[in-house]
Amino acid sequence: MFYNLLNFSSAPPTNRTEILNTILSTYHPDLFMVCEVESQNDAQKILNESFLYTSAEIVQSPFLFNSSGASLIHQLVYFNSEKFTLNYTDQIETNVRSINHYSFELNTNSEIQLEVFVAHFKASIASENERLFEARQFINYIQNFPEEANILLAGDFNMYSSSEQGYQVLLNGTNALNMIDPINASGDWNNNASFAGTHTQSTRTSSAEFDDFGAGGGLDDRFDIMLISNAMISEANAITYVEDSYKAWGNNSNCYNNTINSSDCDGEFGSELRELLYQMSDHLPVVMNLAVSGNFLSKPSYDITDSVTFITGNIVSQNLNLKFSPELLFSRSKIYNVLGQEVFNFIVSNTNESIDTSTLSNGLYYMRVEQLPTTQKFYVSH
Repeated sequence: MFYNLLNFSSAPPTNRTEILNTILSTYHPDLFMVCEVESQNDAQKILNESFLYTSAEIVQSPFLFNSSGASLIHQLVYFNSEKFTLNYTDQIETNVRSINHYSFELNTNSEIQLEVFVAHFKASIASENERLFEARQFINYIQNFPEEANILLAGDFNMYSSSEQGYQVLLNGTNALNMIDPINASGDWNNNASFAGTHTQSTRTSSAEFDDFGAGGGLDDRFDIMLISNAMISEANAITYVEDSYKAWGNNSNCYNNTINSSDCDGEFGSELRELLYQMSDHLPVVMNLAVSGNFLSKPSYDITDSVTFITGNIVSQNLNLKFSPELLFSRSKIYNVLGQEVFNFIVSNTNESIDTSTLSNGLYYMRVEQLPTTQKFYVSH
């Protein structure tokens, strides 16, 4: 899933992490790519509060500040660490917002690489040349990737037609490989009812209710797009696009120039979801399924209920109070932040331990006892 979160978290309403949690629960993405996150604290807040619907180990990618231009909104990725390992991150310099690169390996019994790029191209009809430059920067970056590379480019493209030069460069710019539109929706997307089912912006006819954050006008643009490399449409490939799985989430194809929560837009996506999408952003998410050859490596089953206990709960302020089973005595325990950085470690010397958390920043942390195969979450809130 890719989602433009609209000036998160300055834009109203104030409970958007709760709204996002419910939206995500309707799809359960393993890879959640976003743009328009304003700060590291906002990114952490999403991680802490918008994945409560799932027991999966969701991890946030490192927060990369946009190094291009003076943009104060950023892209990043959240991913299911049971299925993905993030090997490294990089950025492509552009004129306004950098394009972020996340190099993943799937946790399967064969090595499958997935190169994920998250972009936010320059907005407005008058900025076509700037989007062309950004597209060329992306193509220059991937020019030497092998033809069998698995590449996913997701973002708010801010493009009005498939004939726009920047879009054509994205599709056909390299010598070794091409990028593919999974739904092959060529044409003039803007203000064209023929593409009503692909439109993602705007979910609102007016932004007045939202302190003028975002755009109004109703659904009439296909700004939010995911492209894949041509290798990913081959059934023989290790990772393959699942036919007909690409959707503008919440769009019932009957909402042209209307608000997404209108009763006239009812259908497969019900009124409750569409109301949440209306409240969350002026964009809709786009989603698709990818089929993977081979099996994901399962974690050994292990009941840790009695092995480690949070005596006073897993939301802590000054101290993390733990009770360990006797067989874990003299084991090493490590505490990591959401970036995977070790912030503290200790030896279990007593069955009851109290760990000082007063110096840790507010947010989500993971504790790993070396003898146990799983991690446990706790939250620091001073």
